[in-house]
Amino acid sequence: MTPRRLLRLLPASLLLLAAGCTMPADDAFVAPTQRASAGEPAGQDAKGEACLTQRGSALPADLPVAATREVFCGGWTSAAARIVQLRGPSDAATLDQLANGGLWRTWLDQRVTCAAPQVTTILGGGEARLLACTRRAGGWPHVAMVAAGPNGPVLADGVATATPVMERLAAGQAPGAGTGQARSAALEIAVRRMAAESFSTNDVGQFETLIAAGRDLNLAENFAAAEDAYRAALALQERVLGRDDPNIVMALVHLALNLSNQGRADEAEVLFARAEGLAPRAADQTASARVEHYRGLAAFKAGKPEEALAHLRQAEAGYAALLPTSMLNGAEGETNLLADPTATTAAFGLSETRRNLARVLAGTGEAARAPALIADSRRLLRHTGAPPGQMVARLLRTEGRTYATLGQDEAAARQLEAAARRFAIAAPGERPEAVTLFLAGARRAASGRRDDALEAFRAGAAILRARQLSLSVPLVLPYLDALDAEARANPAEAEALRREMFTAAQLAQRSNTVRFVQQASARIGAAAGDQRVSDAVRRLQDADQALRDLFAERDAAAGTPGLDARIAAAQQVRADAESEVAAAAPGYRQLLLSTAALDAVNAVLAPKEALVTMLLGRRASWVLVVREGKVHAARTTLTEAEAGRLVNAMRAGVIDANGQPGNFDPAPAQALYAGLLAPLEAALAEVETLVVAPDGPLLGIPFGLLLTGPADRAALGVAPWLIKRHAVVHVPSPQTLVTLRGTGAASNAPLAYGGFGDFAPPNAAQLLRSFPVDRCAADARLAAGLVRLPGTRREVLEVQRLLNARPQDIRLGTDFTAAALREAELGQRRILHLATHALLPGELSCLQEPSIVVSPPPGAPDADLSFVKASDLLGLKLNADLVILSACNTGGPSGSGGGEALSGLARAFFYAGARGLMVTHWAVNDDAAMLVVSDSMRRQQGGASSAAALRGAQRLILDEAGLRLPPEFGHPYYWAPFALIGDGRRAPVVSAEAPAAPRG
Repeated sequence: MTPRRLLRLLPASLLLLAAGCTMPADDAFVAPTQRASAGEPAGQDAKGEACLTQRGSALPADLPVAATREVFCGGWTSAAARIVQLRGPSDAATLDQLANGGLWRTWLDQRVTCAAPQVTTILGGGEARLLACTRRAGGWPHVAMVAAGPNGPVLADGVATATPVMERLAAGQAPGAGTGQARSAALEIAVRRMAAESFSTNDVGQFETLIAAGRDLNLAENFAAAEDAYRAALALQERVLGRDDPNIVMALVHLALNLSNQGRADEAEVLFARAEGLAPRAADQTASARVEHYRGLAAFKAGKPEEALAHLRQAEAGYAALLPTSMLNGAEGETNLLADPTATTAAFGLSETRRNLARVLAGTGEAARAPALIADSRRLLRHTGAPPGQMVARLLRTEGRTYATLGQDEAAARQLEAAARRFAIAAPGERPEAVTLFLAGARRAASGRRDDALEAFRAGAAILRARQLSLSVPLVLPYLDALDAEARANPAEAEALRREMFTAAQLAQRSNTVRFVQQASARIGAAAGDQRVSDAVRRLQDADQALRDLFAERDAAAGTPGLDARIAAAQQVRADAESEVAAAAPGYRQLLLSTAALDAVNAVLAPKEALVTMLLGRRASWVLVVREGKVHAARTTLTEAEAGRLVNAMRAGVIDANGQPGNFDPAPAQALYAGLLAPLEAALAEVETLVVAPDGPLLGIPFGLLLTGPADRAALGVAPWLIKRHAVVHVPSPQTLVTLRGTGAASNAPLAYGGFGDFAPPNAAQLLRSFPVDRCAADARLAAGLVRLPGTRREVLEVQRLLNARPQDIRLGTDFTAAALREAELGQRRILHLATHALLPGELSCLQEPSIVVSPPPGAPDADLSFVKASDLLGLKLNADLVILSACNTGGPSGSGGGEALSGLARAFFYAGARGLMVTHWAVNDDAAMLVVSDSMRRQQGGASSAAALRGAQRLILDEAGLRLPPEFGHPYYWAPFALIGDGRRAPVVSAEAPAAPRG
């Protein structure tokens, strides 16, 4: 995504934030349409951008100040240059003195690093001293100037491209004066400074905006969107300054940290290694300390506390070296306001480093050492005079967590509640506030104060629902525990409390799902190629930000006249914007982490259907069943780790390392059933179809593979598989089911089928260009294993024959390209068949989106166009009742991790207009694949639902194993990989003349 496209997707008020730059006054020029009234024309800069000048803020100076001007070029709100007119002599000695020392030079040195002044002249021949500088923030070329003006000395500094404007104003010349004259000596020096650069004031403004946006998104814990902002900032810097310029280090480390926050440690480490080599030469003196600081946070996130402590200790020493001794040794409560930006940054960095040292120590059994570090972190924040509210809130949250680790639940709850109040002021209604309320609720519950706990949980849940956010599973489970305890204590309220449990369970999401949803939501306007959708999403984002701004205003200055009315109006604007998005993009809710009400779920369930949802925890788990308007819940001792072990054991027994049938042990499949569904068997009696919303590692298996009782591994065809008891439909979430089943009738697309298969893989050279050796070489080797699937040609041709599709309705071999997909009128097809590999993050670490593999176009230099990513799928216009993906693998190289990504891939197809997906969980036998797909299609022709049709095809294989099929087909390797995701009820209308198919 380009920087400009990303900027269009960010909330408007974020675009007014620029780290490290001075903002203009209230009447400043902020948009091209305001030029006539907001400032005076100042001519063009060196890049030909029009500039305006206006009265500016006072700067420190050693002589009386006659006037201060600020220059704004190219439509950005941050000043491109500042000019200070002094009263006094302008002889050579005075110019030298001003250029080499004094108040202005000290102020300048805090923001930029400069070479020695050069003696030169400006327009009109006035004597001057020119300083070639580099901005500490961002590393952009900067120019400073001390010149003899017509009325006294002139001080000027700005982006290097603003040098012509600075000269004109210093010389007292009007815009356009001197046109046709020879360049001044000062400009010649500046031109040499800019000769190897290709940047403008807009570039600097974009960079600062992107950095500020990334910072705010990070603080809001929206790490995927922060990644996009920092990645765009880094790309802009690398284009202008080069990949080896030391001043790109800050964008590198911020990007690395946000990758780490998403669990992408390998990618982050590559960037950290680059940053480590560049930091010592960076203009920003805090760069080396920041690299160590963020590396420590990344190590802690990766579960490496000792490594984290080592990095944080180095960061601590690096920051401390930039601070005055008096500040390091100051007494608690002493205030020492810092005027030096480097020292201020170091103070904030040291405070955060010590706070995070406390976090690491608290998690490694040394919590007793943490309070002293927290106290010192607080003292350092006070030294800065006005610490950001979110930093104070995070400090209080860390203190609360430390008390919790020490077993002091009451003290922990008090600090966490104080932190929540701080977050409510600094970032109202955002995820950090909700997280902190849930932490406080858990502490209140642990201390026996269940009423207070539920109050905190419910307040946090209201934020999550309003903002369509989610939390990690461990944060949500105590809420379910508290509701269950309340239900047991108050039987009369038990039914209502169980309903609340169902809603509460939907507030939890795994990290990979969250990342996909954040990325998809941020990119949906651009990906869809629909300006109406893009504009609607942008208006919703703007409305969100405007409401947050009003909340912050209310919390900072209670009682402002008319503020409540403005908030009410803003809430209505947001509601209208959300309705507009829903109308422009009906599938948008598929991409959001939203909850479905019990009544809405019950309304879409058939009489003999039940929804099963679950949350797997570290010590225990919850399973909930929705049937006939009631919620049944069971707390089980099955843990996430044990479920993962059982899933891996099941998959290893299904398919071995060589891709062949494994030595299947029935015990893990039976143990999973016993831990998940057996406690709720009574609620599932006589249910024909189970709609399952799996969690965590359970996303990596088809639930029909569970065993409801003992089985003989020598007679697997007659084993009590769950698929024999129920048809099974999988959904990413209850909301997905409600949305899909609420779309109305079946597809009315005129064409029955579109089939794609037998792709031609990219060659080794193409793969290496797409997966660079420095960070993705292992991925290139894995991708090379994506061999051609010749059996898929036969599979597609068989379904084409069955459905009487035309030859032009299929694309095979080298014709199966991304372009062919886009041009195939997919919205005209009721069934879309993609018989190819589906790659899921966890298989390829450098491919961070779920993707399907297609043939590269002829002559492609790399393999980029061989991977159709989920964000690309968002732009497809489908009207399909069923999409068949017959070569997925949810296991990944380690046997785990792909299930969540499959859920993300399904969300993308659902957004694009699909109602259901038939997928595989492991590489499937060609004969079995053709049999399952073709028999399912025949059953749907006969009127069976998609879920019943798949179940019938799988049971046919089980029943016929050893009869009309080889005996080994009773092994789950052959019949079990297929799973249905989505609606599960709607069968495509294949043909009005289609004959009824026999039931198997």
